Amino acid sequence: MKNIYQEDELTGEKSLEIIHQMINKAKANITDNGVGWLLWGTMIFLASLCTFFLIEFDQPNVFIGWNIFGIISMLLLLFGLFKKKKLAVRTYVDDVLRYVDIAFTVCLFIIIFSINVATGPNSGFGYFLMLYGFLMLVQGGVMKFKPLLIGAVVNWIGAIGIFINTNFKYDMLITAAAVLIGYIIPGLLLHFQSKKKLNA
Repeated sequence: MKNIYQEDELTGEKSLEIIHQMINKAKANITDNGVGWLLWGTMIFLASLCTFFLIEFDQPNVFIGWNIFGIISMLLLLFGLFKKKKLAVRTYVDDVLRYVDIAFTVCLFIIIFSINVATGPNSGFGYFLMLYGFLMLVQGGVMKFKPLLIGAVVNWIGAIGIFINTNFKYDMLITAAAVLIGYIIPGLLLHFQSKKKLNA
């Protein structure tokens, strides 16, 4: 009787250890090295500033920065589809984040479509910042990473600013500032944090 009790106790301890290992694996899966935030943030930042200066100096084809950004984005998305990294352990959180990414991408393309056929760029960029804020809140909440949560609030404030503002040139400055705070700075912090963990 005593031996059976000890075996049960050991099984219970082993179960707790397995659960603990699974939680640690799930946490490892949702870490972020910041490269994605830096890459997309830098491209949006440069495209916004490029558009601002082209309008400021009355240059033709003011959307050339966004056209280049669009081509690079399409290539990166296609590359990402074919070079999809398979996780050793797939969790419920991984699946949820995958659906969030799909929804974000679909909404992004619908906004681009609406800018060309209905809303125009002045309102369209407000919707972009609104959507960026949504992604930052979800990702920042999952990782419990405060700079992304702050970035979400900044992007929503930027979206309101764009809806109030009527001069598209200044929409570009608002967008550049919003992605600097919401994408680039958190991306840098995540990158340094990731490097520190690797060195440790």
